[in-house]
Amino acid sequence: MRINKKWSILVGLALGLAACSDMAVEEGEAVGMPSDFDLEEYIKINPDVKYQQVRKDLMDHGFYNQARLDTAKRAFITPDSVVVIVLEGTTPPTGSKLAKEARALAQANINADNDAFLKDSALVHKVFSTYVGFADSLWKGVDSLNSDEKTAIFEFNKQQTGVPSVKEDKEFLEKFVYDEDLMTQHYLLLGLLEGRAYRYCTQNDKKSTPISKFVPDTLGKAPIMLDYSAGRFCYDSKSDRKYLIQ
Repeated sequence: MRINKKWSILVGLALGLAACSDMAVEEGEAVGMPSDFDLEEYIKINPDVKYQQVRKDLMDHGFYNQARLDTAKRAFITPDSVVVIVLEGTTPPTGSKLAKEARALAQANINADNDAFLKDSALVHKVFSTYVGFADSLWKGVDSLNSDEKTAIFEFNKQQTGVPSVKEDKEFLEKFVYDEDLMTQHYLLLGLLEGRAYRYCTQNDKKSTPISKFVPDTLGKAPIMLDYSAGRFCYDSKSDRKYLIQ
């Protein structure tokens, strides 16, 4: 049987998260789509699910700035003046040296492209609140962005090989074709594990079991992914909290 490539990617991600889960799902428990699941409502509550496709597309096609920086950091120049990119975990060719000029050029090109992107305040504002998902009340203008906010915004900047073109950036974001089937599969394979709310809470939903929006750092070192797939959750917009559907 031929496996859909998009499905296999999500299955791989889900299995990877499950391997790190802190809470095991009861053996034999059915995991499926809720009968009242509505994709439009799920995306409204979890807008990042939609825009993750943009980020992944940029990374897959070499247009993501951090990926380019990481590549530049592995650039070496051989004794015969050939610049090579050494894969992580492998040894550089004998006698090769760090390709400092190649790294500097890559950094300069990325900086120039990012600077051009930031000059379009309206575009940056849209990416800030819509694509990244920051609260619009936090927007104080381009000049007030901190390093973390810029890093998140640049994930949606289509790095170009030639002269930076904000027009091209806009066209890419505006004309991006989203895959609704992939978004639906996201809930089934990742949203369940993450305990994402798939619908708004109603008057009939009990709200006695609030669920923290943040995963606790139970190891004291780094946050771990908990497995919430045994439950189904709704989102209460008034309290900005999600609750277990009972």
